[in-house]
Amino acid sequence: MGKRLLFCTGEGIGNVIQTIPVIRTLTEVLGYEIDFWHAFGTFGIPKIIPYVNKWIRAGEIMNTRLGVYDGLISTKWTENYIKKLPLKLLNKISQLRMDRSEVDTYMDIARNLGVKEADILWYGKCNYFPSRKKYDVVIHDGFNKRGSANWKIKSYPYYNEVANILVKKGYSVCSIGSKAEYIRDTKDRTGMDLLNSLGVIKSSKVFLGNDSGLYHCANALEVNNVVIFTATSIEKNYDERFHKYSKLVYREDLKCRPCQGENRWAKDCKIWDCRQIDANRIVEEVEKLL
Repeated sequence: MGKRLLFCTGEGIGNVIQTIPVIRTLTEVLGYEIDFWHAFGTFGIPKIIPYVNKWIRAGEIMNTRLGVYDGLISTKWTENYIKKLPLKLLNKISQLRMDRSEVDTYMDIARNLGVKEADILWYGKCNYFPSRKKYDVVIHDGFNKRGSANWKIKSYPYYNEVANILVKKGYSVCSIGSKAEYIRDTKDRTGMDLLNSLGVIKSSKVFLGNDSGLYHCANALEVNNVVIFTATSIEKNYDERFHKYSKLVYREDLKCRPCQGENRWAKDCKIWDCRQIDANRIVEEVEKLL
């Protein structure tokens, strides 16, 4: 088999970041050269994975010489997209489940290509632009409606209270993300592009966020982080081998959570008790890492 493959996937920042371990395994264990195609054109993701050669976004694939590849590999996200490409699919595509980590599901690609379990690399880093400013805590309220779902339901409603407590205690705190995600009482670092935002995370002592793309990035940046899980599945969106810098906070007392993937997910539930977590509990977990 040749040594150059086209890795095909889509969806958001977190989904892309969680392909890092399998891509690193393919390059460092099997010796493949990987070009990465993010097939979805609704929003652009820059080159955030250092283990790939060429970064191809959406329609740029039409101007790519496909004859240089010995085949392609794909996640479930791009199952229908790859049918248009004249390349052989080299892996069996695995469906994402609520009871299995996304990182582990993507690793089936490496298993399909012959990687032994003992040789799997479960961790990897991501790219960023260095930041000269340093903060004790950087907060991201990941609730933007982008991609296939409205993630407002997995946001945390008391970041303002958390930030106010931290600032009064003398900590330097900033917020990142879109302008709509600014947290009151914090230094405003919102509105930056992704790689500069990741540089702010990298320069901070602690990242605080909910289950969104930048939480996955914080782990790839080797930054200690507190992540708040509301309605989403921990089993799917957390893998202790990759998310090894994370402290998880969630409502252990609620039998209804998680409801991701079920009928109540963004449909029936109007209460969202899973979002009701005391701000002082969050502050306590953050201070443990400072």
